[in-house]
Amino acid sequence: MNEREGYGFCPRCGALMRDGVCRSCGYSAGAGWQGQLSGGQTGAAYQGQFYGNQTGAGWHGPNAAAPAPKKKGHGKLVAVVCASVGILFLLVIVIFMIYSIRKIVGEVQSGSGPGYGYDADDGYFGYGNPYDDSLYPDYDDSDEYYEPSEKDDYYKEITDATSLELDYQVIWGTLSLKPDDSDDDCTYDCVYPVLTGEGGEEKFAAMNQVIEDFVCKYKDSYQEHVSGVASYGYVTLMDEEKISVVVRHSFYDKKTTIPRVEAISFWIETGEMISHEEMVQVDEELAWQFRSRNSHQNGMVEFVDELSDEELVEYLKDEEESVMFYSPVGLEIGFNYDGGWVTVTLKTSTL
Repeated sequence: MNEREGYGFCPRCGALMRDGVCRSCGYSAGAGWQGQLSGGQTGAAYQGQFYGNQTGAGWHGPNAAAPAPKKKGHGKLVAVVCASVGILFLLVIVIFMIYSIRKIVGEVQSGSGPGYGYDADDGYFGYGNPYDDSLYPDYDDSDEYYEPSEKDDYYKEITDATSLELDYQVIWGTLSLKPDDSDDDCTYDCVYPVLTGEGGEEKFAAMNQVIEDFVCKYKDSYQEHVSGVASYGYVTLMDEEKISVVVRHSFYDKKTTIPRVEAISFWIETGEMISHEEMVQVDEELAWQFRSRNSHQNGMVEFVDELSDEELVEYLKDEEESVMFYSPVGLEIGFNYDGGWVTVTLKTSTL
């Protein structure tokens, strides 16, 4: 028996094979080994063929491991992530645009003429911007404080016009209230003028009491509003004959501030209140003047534009809603309505 029968050399690594199996690399010829070595020959005398494919530097025979399949899910994951980032970016842009538009609208509203107040959704209550050169090119804002003058075309902002050159002066009283419950944020703040001067406290006592009650009229009912009330009094005109006191009320309800303006005037010598009938005659001619001055002074006020002449006269005559007071510019007249107020300046009306 030939002892070398069944032995050969591995065509893959050249090591000794037995029964068609390489002892070194484990190669098995199987059906791919078609020949045998002749006696005394080495691997160079081998004749046969290899089954498999040769790619690059690696040879893959029948028993070689198959290459791993490509991961198709990886590309889909990248696409989903990119799409999500894109959607998030677009959402941020949309939110920013909405915020910018609301801000611009708010600035336009707050930049309206100062002759009227209004209820804004964001709780802002203002008289417009009296220092905007585009609205008032002839106004010098170097001191950043409005000083009304008889030379002004119209009254631009409710402000104090006090004097230290008269026989009487004005000092200021304050009143602040809050509920006993420390968790209740509802508050009440009031600032009101107090007259002093020659004649002592007795001369102005009755007048001062009327003014305090008039300005601080909501001190007993401020808790009816969610966040309370603020009432600030102004002396819009004081001379030797008369004084006008204007109060601006702000009612704080949730995110909304509801404005209201009221006014009262007195004869200094007698301490008597000046009636509206003494200030101006309210009729259809006045209504026509009011419309003309309103368009010039305040621009478009939708509520006024929708009123008929008869309805406008009724608002100006209403003792509860009408507003009339003096300023260095002239007589200011107007009225309160739901959510706001409006006034105009009559420069030709004097007592």
